Amino acid sequence: MIDKINLETTYKKPKNVPPALFVEKASGVVATELTRGPWSHGVMHGGPICGLLGWAVETALNRTDLICTRLTVEILSGIGVTNLEVTSQVLKNGRKTAVVDGQIRENDKLVGRASSQWLAPSGINFETENRVPDIPAIRADPGSHPDMEYPRPGFNADAIDMRVIEGSTEEPGPGRIWIRLDCALINGQETSPFQRISTLADLGAAVGWENSYSGGTYINTDVTLQMIRKPEDEWVFFESHVEKTYQGIACCYSNIYDKKGLLGWVMQSQIEAPEDITF
Repeated sequence: MIDKINLETTYKKPKNVPPALFVEKASGVVATELTRGPWSHGVMHGGPICGLLGWAVETALNRTDLICTRLTVEILSGIGVTNLEVTSQVLKNGRKTAVVDGQIRENDKLVGRASSQWLAPSGINFETENRVPDIPAIRADPGSHPDMEYPRPGFNADAIDMRVIEGSTEEPGPGRIWIRLDCALINGQETSPFQRISTLADLGAAVGWENSYSGGTYINTDVTLQMIRKPEDEWVFFESHVEKTYQGIACCYSNIYDKKGLLGWVMQSQIEAPEDITF
């Protein structure tokens, strides 16, 4: 059981934190301050982008008998903390398989897109043999790190609850961290298990990050989440590391688990970010 006393003494939530990452409007969705990422305080973190597209494709398909075995999100440019248009299209809706795409536009410009594949499980129950560590009682507080300028409120510091086993999001990987989404994805709507894990998928790069061989910082341009079953719990355990090359290109690879065992994998293509990166 999580020790709430330790949680309260190690992490203090800022005042006036929005209850959700997005607010749905007739014209689309509006991103709240909780979506802000560390690259620029006016630009969204990749996690909310993945979560929003996960919400779009799951809502469009509207089926509970299938498992999303692959969600690939491409981040085409920095996406502002602003009004966004979100669309989706069911390309195939078969008895055993489905394919759904999603898109995000900002001021009529395509800034993010997703493709997803959904498969029907056999219905055979099985027990996994993967053992996962217990969830620590202490909640990490990345927003208090003296060398980081996380926006407050913002995604890394306030929208997610992280419990560290090994490493941290402020030191090079490999890392092993339990993570839970600590707010709603869409205000006033229940966040489904798939939407939660979609929102968390981009965090593998934070758990397992490393600098390039030249000392530069990697930034990921996509996120591919692959799952072998539906999540059983809101907590997700990331085991993340980076495979890098001397050409400035890398891949962050994460095994992901819930309390029951192995859920799947996350892969993120990475490139060295320019020193004067702007969005």
